[in-house]
Amino acid sequence: MKKIGFPVTVKRGSVAVKIYCTPTHGCDSFTLSYYQDGVRKRPTFPSLQLAKDEANAVVNRLGNSDSDVLTLTSADRAAYLRARQLLDPFGLAIETAAAQVADARKLLGDVPLVQAVEFYMKRHPAKLEFKPVNVVVAELLAAKKADGCSERYLESLRYCLGKFEGRYQMNISAVAGTDVDVWLRASGLSPRTRNNIRNSVHTLFGFAKAKRYLPKDHDEIESVAVVNDREGDIEVFTPAELAEILKSASERMIPFLVLGAFAGIRHSEIQRLDWKNIHFDDGIIEIGAAKAKTASRRIVPIVPNLREWLVKFRQDSGLVVTHNNVAFELHIITKRVNEARRTAWAAAKGIKLKPVKSKHGTPAKRVRAGGKQKGDVPPGAETAKEEHWNPFAWKHNALRHSFISYRVAATQDVAKVSLEAGNSPQMIFKHYRELVRPADAVKWFAIGPKS
Repeated sequence: MKKIGFPVTVKRGSVAVKIYCTPTHGCDSFTLSYYQDGVRKRPTFPSLQLAKDEANAVVNRLGNSDSDVLTLTSADRAAYLRARQLLDPFGLAIETAAAQVADARKLLGDVPLVQAVEFYMKRHPAKLEFKPVNVVVAELLAAKKADGCSERYLESLRYCLGKFEGRYQMNISAVAGTDVDVWLRASGLSPRTRNNIRNSVHTLFGFAKAKRYLPKDHDEIESVAVVNDREGDIEVFTPAELAEILKSASERMIPFLVLGAFAGIRHSEIQRLDWKNIHFDDGIIEIGAAKAKTASRRIVPIVPNLREWLVKFRQDSGLVVTHNNVAFELHIITKRVNEARRTAWAAAKGIKLKPVKSKHGTPAKRVRAGGKQKGDVPPGAETAKEEHWNPFAWKHNALRHSFISYRVAATQDVAKVSLEAGNSPQMIFKHYRELVRPADAVKWFAIGPKS
């Protein structure tokens, strides 16, 4: 039996009724579509035969009314014939076309219909594949992984685009930049996170254009504002603060801390670093492509004070950092630094200290390891405000930021430091070039186990 193709058209003269298959909740359903007196009608029937019977009745009824017409002038007759000539190739009745134009004008106002159609066609070219956002996201992630991008970069993409695809469960060509901008503004996310999501969506749109899921001139991302990221200010430790940190740290945390402070290696890279990649004889540390954030290999020099710190822990192979909860360790270091500061304050004042109960709970639940949150105080500094001593707070990514800043001050060579740190020279010029003084850089790289 030949399969019926929908829509089915029932026609008599200039009157046409279309039948659509519109199953609902698993049940058969067939919907008629026609215009009567300029109004669209859409009755529904449970079987195709009933729908056909009604369609025949409708075309007969409307067709019979054709005899009840006005007498047309020659100009009206010419207009009618011209209209029929234009519409017949598309199987459109005059009243159907008129109703569609009227509906369009109600929505468009003074915008010409052709202009609206051209805008639609520009965004939905015939050769474009229709792809849902979540499918394009999956394809992009697979492509980036196959291209050898770092796991850190992939994790960032998954996070940002996961939020995006959760919000936009639609075809990617239907996503409007103005709506994305409104969504991000109302999200409550930090400026940095908003910018990261925008950058990830920009990458997604570029990928979609290359795959012909979007037209080449697609520019919706231009409607999404770049936020002024005031949280992006670079913070560094002073040499005195670093000395406090190293004095308060457990032995097993020393390699992690000095590799960040004196080699500028990222936290995630240190946690993947193997002792076999630290070449003491050659005086270099090799950050392989698989370990680097940017998925590109780089060489970092072992400066003299870094060698002094590491030689005690030197091994032929194995992970440099063997413990998993670095956040907990940084929390403990911050607490110990503040306890030492409080003790020194009390000794200077001749005050006998009372024990203080910590209010911080489980360190792993803190947003920034060792640091303070809004309305909060750093661990170990619960009494600092009332006792009037200066508390210590962990600064976000400050080990690496400090290395870059002091290294630039010491060498006066931005290009060299950019290669060592795996950053662009432009990034270093923008954020690090004038943060510290050369005299402080000398103190920083003089901090050793004996000092």
